[in-house]
Amino acid sequence: MMGKMDNQEDSLADPGGSQQQREHLGVLSQMIANISATVWRWGRDPHVVHALLGRYGAHLAIVVLAFLLTALGQLAISPTALAGPETLNERPLSLLQPAAAEPVVTVTPDPGDSFSTGRVARYSSNITRQANPLTTIPERVRLEVITYTVQPGDSVFGIALDFKLSPYTIVWANMEVLQGAPWLLSPGLTLYIPPVDGAYHTVMAGETPSTIAKAYNVSTEDLYNIWNPLEPGEPLAEGALLMIPNGVGGSFEWEPPPPPTPVPVIVAAPAAPAAGPSRPMTPSTFQPASGNFILPTGSRAVSGWVFGDRRNPRHQGLDYRCRLGDPIYAADSGTVIYAGWGGGYGNLVQVDHGNGFVTYYAHFTAFAVSKGQGVAQGQVVGYCGSTGFSSGPHLHYEIRYNGVPQNPALYEP
Repeated sequence: MMGKMDNQEDSLADPGGSQQQREHLGVLSQMIANISATVWRWGRDPHVVHALLGRYGAHLAIVVLAFLLTALGQLAISPTALAGPETLNERPLSLLQPAAAEPVVTVTPDPGDSFSTGRVARYSSNITRQANPLTTIPERVRLEVITYTVQPGDSVFGIALDFKLSPYTIVWANMEVLQGAPWLLSPGLTLYIPPVDGAYHTVMAGETPSTIAKAYNVSTEDLYNIWNPLEPGEPLAEGALLMIPNGVGGSFEWEPPPPPTPVPVIVAAPAAPAAGPSRPMTPSTFQPASGNFILPTGSRAVSGWVFGDRRNPRHQGLDYRCRLGDPIYAADSGTVIYAGWGGGYGNLVQVDHGNGFVTYYAHFTAFAVSKGQGVAQGQVVGYCGSTGFSSGPHLHYEIRYNGVPQNPALYEP
């Protein structure tokens, strides 16, 4: 009776399994019989036997292997058998469950057991590994220096935070643009954004890797990196831009200090340009900007760099020649929006002309106007000097339209 029940359970557990095995065995037996008959028929000729075995041997091996794999595939391993005496909660795994750092273990007491009887309670447990559909892509270092156009409301600190850089890096990478005066940041200005903290240097005439590395407090080897197309022993090209990781640039102030008040050195000044008199403006005499610019020094003579100079591509203005104490004239009518210390600009005057244009006059030895004052075209705004980043008396002159530096030579009369 027990044997019949076992047979019934086996047939229920694997319906049709024995029938498939019998069919495979029948096919295999028929093939073996055919081969045996052929071998017996030709058995008297050893050469024929060897040829047949060589021809059908590989096929026979494949058939036997396929039969074994099919037979093994019919075997079913019950989860209960693997779990032994424990009972598994057969709950399907859901790939949509939220990710978890640790597997979730559910333990449920068996209602048929009691701790009070002294027996060891049996538990059903289900350990489920949660699926994580998200892939974390590690951040990679940028392979180039990019540019960013300053937007209204931007600050050096905000830009640095957005690009995960130090604020010092933003200033050191844009010394020619900001002149070490971060308070002069204005919308429309284009900044260089390095891939890592450090400095961005323009190669000047006569510089070498060792002198540049020393100036930025790094080793010479630091200049040969993935951002600089440099090879050891090759000379540096004047005007080339170099990324200096962890380089320490020049010192600067985050807030404008009180402007110095040097005594102007007055020399014989040339006559005022014919464009207009040099007199203070009053509300009754104030004239709007004409849109045409006169020469701020009265001459086209250049001393130093021009706009976008090949020796210094990041130079934003034009350096006009002038003698110490020479008067500098407003290129057009407008309002003084800044008159004070400008970091690398030295003593700086900015005039807003009310039509999108703002002009910069830098390196003054002394001022002739103050912030908020209206000026007429041709009025003296200051005196030629050599303050700030300057190697000798000259006027650094800039024209910006909606914050974007323009080439002053294109606006000369």
